[in-house]
Amino acid sequence: MTKYGQVIAYNKNTGVATIRYARPEACEKCGACSTGREESIQLKTDAPVDSWVRVELPDGRFLSATFLAYMVPLLCFLAGFLLGHFVFGTDGMTILFAFLGLGLGGVAVFFINKSISGKPEWTPHISAVYDQCPDPSQMGCSGQGGF
Repeated sequence: MTKYGQVIAYNKNTGVATIRYARPEACEKCGACSTGREESIQLKTDAPVDSWVRVELPDGRFLSATFLAYMVPLLCFLAGFLLGHFVFGTDGMTILFAFLGLGLGGVAVFFINKSISGKPEWTPHISAVYDQCPDPSQMGCSGQGGF
């Protein structure tokens, strides 16, 4: 997955830049995190403030991360639901076990995130730096994915 963004801050001591980019339309319509259309990320780079960068997430990791974030809790929810239904057979226990499964799924995602966080194969990296906003032909997808 490739995104284009602009460096809005740079810390010379740490070598970390804050990069602002536009979020996909699907994120804007969801509204779950209430951050709106813009988002920022901090990455190590030596790109100066106001320059534009291409940020890439290693191939296949976006779908894997999406699966982990959404499917693990869903599968745990369903497992809890089925366990409550077939073992206890009452509506109250079915609902209780379904939400216990969902909670366990959330905890599992938390620990999975901690174990993969910071590993190079799961970390976005800057692959190009531009003095000015790249034209849509450089961005691909008719200019989607950046400002």
